[in-house]
Amino acid sequence: MKITTCFRNRQQGAVAIIVGLSLFILIGLLGLVLDLGHLYITKTELQNAADAAALSGAKELNGTAAGVTSAVNKAIATAGQNKFDFTRQVLIDIGDIAAGTCPDDSCMSPASSLTSDTLAAGRTFLKVTIPSGNLATWFMRAIPNGTQNTATYGLAVAGKYEVDITPIAICQLPSDPDVTNELGYKRGISYRVSDANPIGPGTMYWIDPESAAPGTCPATNTKDTLPYVCSGKVAYTPIVGQTVNTNTGISDPQLAALDSRFDSYPAQSKCDPSTAPPDTNIKEYSACTTTNTNGTCKNMNTSAGSPSQWTNPDPNRQSILFGTYNGIYQPIPYASSASGTFANNYGALWSAFRPTIAAADSTDAAVSTRWTSLYKAPANAATSYPQTSPYATTSGNFFQAPSAAHPGKPGRRVLNMVIVDCSTAGGVCRPATVLGIGKFFMQKQANQSSDKNIYVEFGGLLPTPLPTSDIKLYR
Repeated sequence: MKITTCFRNRQQGAVAIIVGLSLFILIGLLGLVLDLGHLYITKTELQNAADAAALSGAKELNGTAAGVTSAVNKAIATAGQNKFDFTRQVLIDIGDIAAGTCPDDSCMSPASSLTSDTLAAGRTFLKVTIPSGNLATWFMRAIPNGTQNTATYGLAVAGKYEVDITPIAICQLPSDPDVTNELGYKRGISYRVSDANPIGPGTMYWIDPESAAPGTCPATNTKDTLPYVCSGKVAYTPIVGQTVNTNTGISDPQLAALDSRFDSYPAQSKCDPSTAPPDTNIKEYSACTTTNTNGTCKNMNTSAGSPSQWTNPDPNRQSILFGTYNGIYQPIPYASSASGTFANNYGALWSAFRPTIAAADSTDAAVSTRWTSLYKAPANAATSYPQTSPYATTSGNFFQAPSAAHPGKPGRRVLNMVIVDCSTAGGVCRPATVLGIGKFFMQKQANQSSDKNIYVEFGGLLPTPLPTSDIKLYR
C-alpha cells in the first residue's frame, strides 16, 4: 500500500507537462491550418482576378499593336475591380501581361515588347500573372523562428476558340484590271469553288479544323469535320502569312452540312439547328434549275429568286467562266470578254454584294457602262438594286424565312474562308500559306445542285483585325 501511494505521488504534474508540450504542437497545427487556409483563400481570389483579366483582355486581341494595347488596358482595369487578402486591391501593370501565338509559355512574349503590327500578328492568347507580394501570416509568426510572410499568385491564359471561319480553303487567283480585285477575286461575282484551282477544275481543299501545326491533323476524315462545317467555325485562328493544313476532296455529307444554312438537315449532315441554325433568309439565287458538270446551265431558271430578275441579259451560267488564258487556268478576264459575251461569262451577279470598279478604271466609260448596264431598270430591279441586295430584303420575291421550328441567324450564308497559296496544297495534311480571309456568300445549296458543288459570291477580304470568335480559358 505504501509502494502504490509513493508511485502515484511521483506522477503528479505529469499531465500539466504533457498539456504544456501539446500546446506548442496545437498552436503550430492551428497556425498551419489557419495560415494555409488564408493562403488558399488568397490564391483563389488572385486566380479569379487573373481569370477575369485574361478573358476580358483576350477579347481585344486582333493581330495589331493597338489590339495588344487595348488588351493590356482592359486586363489591368478588370483586375483592379477585384480584391484579395480581404481588403487589398489587385494591382497589375504591363509587366504582368504577355501575349502569344499559343497558350504555352514558349509562345509568349512580354506585352511591352509587341510594339508593331508585325510583332503583334498572330498573338491571340493573353497571359496574366498576379503576384500577392508579401502575405503576412497570422499564427505561424507566433512560433519562434516561424514564417513571418508567405506569397502566392494567380495565373491565367485565355485565347480565341471556335473562330468564325468555315474549314474550306480556296486558291488565290490571277488578277485582271476591270474591277477592284482582292487576291484575284471580285466583289459581287460568283465562283464555283472547285474551279478556283491552279492545277485544274474539280478539286476542292478543306482545312483541318483543329490544328494549324504543320503535319498535325487530328480531323482529316469527313466525320470529324462535320461539326465544324455545320457551325462554320474552326478551333484556332488562321493567321495571314502562316500555314493551315489542307486536305483534298469533296463529300456529300460535307456539302449537306453547308446546306444547314438553308434550313436543310438531312441525317448525313449531322447538323443540329440549335448549334447550326439556318439563315434568316434562305432564298436561293440560282441561274439554273439544273447545272451541267462544267457549271453551265442545263435549264435556265426564270422563277422568283433568279438573277434574271435584277440583271440583263439573263446569265446562262451560275459562276464566272474559267478557262486557259495566257497559258494559265483562270477566270476569263474582262479584257477577253467581247461585249456580246461579257454578261454570260460572269454568270449570276450581285446576289449579296456590289462590285467595286477599280480606281484606275473609274473614268473608263467602257468599263463603267458595261458593268452598270447589267442592272435592270429600277422598276424591275430588286428593291431599287444596287442600293439593297436581294439577300438583304426581308420580304418579296427575294426573301424566304426558315421554318418556325428553326429560328434563323443573320449572316449564316456568309462563309469566312481562307484564301491560300495552292502551289503546296492538297493531298492529306499538306500545309499551305494563308494569304487572306475572304467573305463568300452561298447563293444556292451545295448538295442539292446537280453538279454537287459550292457556289459562292465574293464579298471582300476581311480587314486586318482577326475574325470574331469565342474566348475561353486555357490555363
